Amino acid sequence: MGQVVRSLVADRMSRRYWSCRCGNRLERTRQKCECGQRRPKARVPKHARTLRDDSYEVYKTVNETIHGISDESCGCCGKPRSQERRHDRDHDHRTGNPRGLACHICNRVMVRELTLERAQAIVDYLARVEAHYQQQGLAS
Repeated sequence: MGQVVRSLVADRMSRRYWSCRCGNRLERTRQKCECGQRRPKARVPKHARTLRDDSYEVYKTVNETIHGISDESCGCCGKPRSQERRHDRDHDHRTGNPRGLACHICNRVMVRELTLERAQAIVDYLARVEAHYQQQGLAS
């Protein structure tokens, strides 16, 4: 147990520093090394670049183009946008391409690694289960 705690503390401590190409290890608050090199920018995963670079308006346009929805309704279930909260910006985690707007419920249901093939397999699975229970007279 003590080893795990030390590992977590060491991990937290390593995030407080950055290493320059010259070999110096500097605190995160310092933006420049004595050799003149600047601290590198934080890396952003490929799929998250669209969230950083593309505005909500871009996702509204994609929602209209792909799904034919001109207002800010969910591209999956058609739920209209509430006054309190915007819909989530849905994007493909493999390619980073925007897919449109999704309400928070639909966005949670769509898992990160969901592909068309996997979604079809899930639909087929649920259809088999439903058919089984309908055959036995226990339909939900």
